[in-house]
Amino acid sequence: MRVGVSVAFFVLLAALAFTACAQDEETPPSPTPPPSASDVAEEFLGLWQEGHYSQMYDLLASSAQAEISRQDFVDRYQAIAEEATISGISYEFEPSPDPEASELPFSATISTDFFGDVVQSNTMELVKDGEGEDEHWGILWSPSLIFRELSGASLVHFFVDVPQRGAIYDRHGRPLALDGQVHVVGAVPGLTKDKEALISTLAEKLEMAEEKVREKIEANVPSYYFIPLKTLPYGTPDETIEPFRQIEGVVVRTDLQRAYPEGDLAGHTLGYLMEVSAEQLEELAGEGYGPGDMVGADGLEAYYQEELAGQRGGTLAIVTPEGTISHVLGKRETKPGKDIHLTIDIDVQREAEAALGDREGSIIVMNPIDNSILAIASHPTINPNDFIDGLSGEAFQQLASDPREPFFHRAVLATTAPGSTFKVVTMAAGLEKGGYTATSTLPCSPMWYGLGPDYPKRNWQSVDRGLLTLGQGLMASCNTVFYEVALTLDGIDPEILPSFAADFGFGKPSGVNGLEEAQGVAAGPDWKQEQVGEPWYSGDSVNMGIGQGFLLVTPLQLANMYSAIARSGILRAPLLVQRITSAEGVVAQEFSAAEINPLPVSQATLESIRAGLALVIAHPGGTAYTTFLGSSVAAAGKSGTAEDIIFQDHVFFVAYAPRDDPSIVVLVALDEGQSGSLEAGPMVRRVLEAYLAGG
Repeated sequence: MRVGVSVAFFVLLAALAFTACAQDEETPPSPTPPPSASDVAEEFLGLWQEGHYSQMYDLLASSAQAEISRQDFVDRYQAIAEEATISGISYEFEPSPDPEASELPFSATISTDFFGDVVQSNTMELVKDGEGEDEHWGILWSPSLIFRELSGASLVHFFVDVPQRGAIYDRHGRPLALDGQVHVVGAVPGLTKDKEALISTLAEKLEMAEEKVREKIEANVPSYYFIPLKTLPYGTPDETIEPFRQIEGVVVRTDLQRAYPEGDLAGHTLGYLMEVSAEQLEELAGEGYGPGDMVGADGLEAYYQEELAGQRGGTLAIVTPEGTISHVLGKRETKPGKDIHLTIDIDVQREAEAALGDREGSIIVMNPIDNSILAIASHPTINPNDFIDGLSGEAFQQLASDPREPFFHRAVLATTAPGSTFKVVTMAAGLEKGGYTATSTLPCSPMWYGLGPDYPKRNWQSVDRGLLTLGQGLMASCNTVFYEVALTLDGIDPEILPSFAADFGFGKPSGVNGLEEAQGVAAGPDWKQEQVGEPWYSGDSVNMGIGQGFLLVTPLQLANMYSAIARSGILRAPLLVQRITSAEGVVAQEFSAAEINPLPVSQATLESIRAGLALVIAHPGGTAYTTFLGSSVAAAGKSGTAEDIIFQDHVFFVAYAPRDDPSIVVLVALDEGQSGSLEAGPMVRRVLEAYLAGG
């Protein structure tokens, strides 16, 4: 009996278990509860945070969607984000005792690139939408969920306040670039009875094509509109402006415009402004820039764009349909641009550019006492005013495609072999590392066979000058003397001459403040192996000894080296910008010529080099003796002629004066020429004499 009961009991349990499993399999899962109002609200704000505007629209109540289309909804959010420079959204809900509340208070922090954070307390209202199983919470949207004070008819607008751009002055405080008052000549058609007479008179007086004037005056605008026709150059005298005011129908207005009072003088160095590009706007939109705004595009205007432009201010406001401001959301004060004070003396600049004339090349004038740049000229040049007046696309392309490269700032960007101007470096290395002394002599013969009979090298002269010291070698610019010195150095260590070239400032930027520059090449064994894939040969050292081969330098590097030789014996960075001041004249930054390194020479070697440079001009055997014969200044200098890879000769002349107490260094580099002494030398002489005669 006990066994039977037990079996029945277990059978019953198994049946019950089977029934329970069957019931579990047949019972449907519990339905997921629909999102609560707070869930929908949080999802909406999260999507706003991520910029998913179309998905936000899906959470709107049907009544709200009936008021605005998806595209208009997305467009409005995007437009406001761009206008307000919105960069991020964060939010926080206030605790609610009722999880099913339909009005949910929250705070939103709208971060903007321009105005900082805009913090607002707001409320989101939701309603039950749909019926039955489709019932859900929807957002009763209105524009006030973007900014609390924004209504459907109002707009968010960014009012930009543009500060005055800083000025650029020469060393004596004379303006080279400034925001100045200019006069705009225009017409108001409704003020004249004879439109044809107005058109012909203005075409003649403004030197414009009659068709162009007619096109503007007959434009489809109200008769009382002022139609600007031509902006007169900055500084136009009143006697030129007044006759325009007497013409019936003509109005002369004043405007503030970037102006360059000296025209094309120092044009490359000052640079110019151009309309901001689409790529630049991606970075500058958050600073209040928009299409049509002007920014520095080259030279100092570009290099110091941030300082010169200052900080744009503005107001972010809600504007009513009537055009009035109903609420200010954010505000940033303007900061006027800073002024740049240069070491350039515009009188010296004018003299340098006049000396250069129409020759393609550059002139650099430096003061070796403080290593400041007094003038830096490049020809052909540009006039920054042309870009302000509205250089047409065609005119710009003509300049850009000109084979003379008028945009190219030769003084800091042109790299060529320095020719014989480099022989001072070879002399320095020979005296310091090659075992030569100031009295050592070497033959100055027409031909040199130091590399063997199969590799003869010529001197530039066909006469035998006999035995010369290294200083006399500079005087005569004797190639064979410096071939021999370079070969000697190569035999000791091929790195010596490249190392001296680097210590004299070559193969790296000069460090001038305010300008982009090329670094050139101070080639050596490692450089050649890396760049050419070949070893360094003795012939490479020999070529380098006279400033040829792989060596490439800029005119500014050369001038800077001679500035160091002339006075201090210390290589310093050229000084172009001496200080930056606030609009009120308070000094924000002050600069001096930073020391780079002492020249790798003793005082005795430096004196020997200076003596050789003096012989170039003062001795009848010097290459520039006739060029400076009868000059009022006692100068020391060096000529140079270098051949480039297309066998075109570039010529140089560099000199400093007075010899015993130098206060000026002048270098002329011409793109094409035959003789540095005969072509560049007279230009150097002219600038030296004009500067020293003027005190």
